[in-house]
Amino acid sequence: MPRRTHKKSRNGCVECKRRHIKCDEKGPICSNCISSERLCEYPEMTIKVMQASGRSRKRTISPSVSTESPSTKLPPDSTSSIQPDPPVNMLHAELLYHLSTETLPSLSKGENNLILLHKEVIGHALSAPYLMNELLALAALHLSIIREPQEELYRHHSAQLQNHALRMFHETDSELGMRPTVPAFIFSSMLGIHILCDTLVYRDHDFQALLDRFVHYLRIHRGVRAVIGEDWNQIKETALKPILNEAEASLRNSTRDGQACSCLLELIKAARLGPSISETYEQAIEALQSSLNAAQSDRAVDNINAVIAWPIIVSLEYTEMLVHRRPEALVILAHYAALLHSCRDLWVFGDGGSFLIQSIDRYLGPEWAEWLHWPNQVLAESTT
Repeated sequence: MPRRTHKKSRNGCVECKRRHIKCDEKGPICSNCISSERLCEYPEMTIKVMQASGRSRKRTISPSVSTESPSTKLPPDSTSSIQPDPPVNMLHAELLYHLSTETLPSLSKGENNLILLHKEVIGHALSAPYLMNELLALAALHLSIIREPQEELYRHHSAQLQNHALRMFHETDSELGMRPTVPAFIFSSMLGIHILCDTLVYRDHDFQALLDRFVHYLRIHRGVRAVIGEDWNQIKETALKPILNEAEASLRNSTRDGQACSCLLELIKAARLGPSISETYEQAIEALQSSLNAAQSDRAVDNINAVIAWPIIVSLEYTEMLVHRRPEALVILAHYAALLHSCRDLWVFGDGGSFLIQSIDRYLGPEWAEWLHWPNQVLAESTT
């Protein structure tokens, strides 16, 4: 029997081409790379650029997109002896400006924290190309959300810059002792925000596909953090110390019980799931309660820190429960989605929380109504 062939995908990722499988070309990470947990990287992609006349044409975007007018070109004879410097990349300049004036301020409430965050983030990015690429990718993602007419253009550049960032990060990882810890820490934080936002805002309508992407986010975020885990104490003694101490203190001191998580803990105990599974769930619930309390506290900690803390804290065992679609794990995720929903006005999360709650409620059915009472109540109260 002749070997079955697949239809080639012209703009597929590098990994799918290497494996000779069809790529669905979903950015920034295709479905094949999500399921196989591989690094997804696209070649220089061809995108449609809308012209002022309303027509579209295809052009190839290079890593350094330039717009050079005829009046700025050097005469032919002047290029024979010297190699001119490339012109300013106006797109990247726009992204850096937006990062400084809009994206970073949106991620930090306190003025003092913002000044420190801006100084440290930009300063380290100038000496760490992988960090600069990720920061510009995050700014492009932000623009793709708030400028809908140019969504496709900015989202393409966001995916492209993120691919460059991931490749450079892994390349520096192979050079022992060559990667400073603070830029790597900032990179992991921004990458986590980026992937979570892309998962929630540019989600598939298929709930199962969304869960797969969320699990992928948990694994990537945890994996990058693991690389710098041994240097955590060193990072806490850098200029970022005030911000990190405030975030840690908020989570550490937010141990008061909440009604929602207390009820959930009682349901888990009553279900008699066995010591190992129960411990996994209890740990995830206790971590979630800390995040909920931190988000609702009077401290100057930002809600986004509380939201992002939980995916970092939860165990690998809980992640595997999500992979297998264990109902109790999905219920806990729905409670986390209520926290996401409380931050729905922030561009990073949008309506991702409400979508998760409604999708989990439909997936589990009415027999799990008692378990999902609080997330559904949060959703109902926000719409009245």
